[in-house]
Amino acid sequence: MSGTQDALYGIELAAARLWHDINKLGTSEAGVLVARLKLRHAAWTPAAGPLPLRQLEDLARGLPERVGIETEALDPHAVFAPAAGRIALNLLLLAAESLPEGGIVLLAGSADDLFIRIAGPTAGWPPGLALCLADVEAARAALTEPAVVQMGVTALLAHAAGCRLSVLMSPRPAAEPPMLRLGG
Repeated sequence: MSGTQDALYGIELAAARLWHDINKLGTSEAGVLVARLKLRHAAWTPAAGPLPLRQLEDLARGLPERVGIETEALDPHAVFAPAAGRIALNLLLLAAESLPEGGIVLLAGSADDLFIRIAGPTAGWPPGLALCLADVEAARAALTEPAVVQMGVTALLAHAAGCRLSVLMSPRPAAEPPMLRLGG
């Protein structure tokens, strides 16, 4: 196995253990925890099939309460291919980490050409994101830094799936964080 495959396999094993623990909990005992673990399980394990937008929205209930999601600019019947859906879920997790004081994750475009924008008081993608998206070795290195593990995971999943994930700079300097584009 390659280093990327080893890293992804480790993530998948951790997610399987979490899923095992979820099944031991009742939703009345820990509804928020269950929602968060379900989101991570779906994001970190191989996709079982296509991901309809409604399912993505349901899984997004596992994001922290301070983070909202807007999908009105997407076709309500949109269905993500398995790899794109898994990457989109990881992008939601990355976006939540990029909104430390809360905010909104806006999704627009289509399931084949998705645009992700974050907005909030201190919104900002992690430093090194563009490099991780361009260089698999940089993405692997991010896995060793606790503060940016989700960035590394997201970039590695995109690299492994052959999905194009890119940063789109705003024409207004420093006005807002750049958008991310999945596909296209």
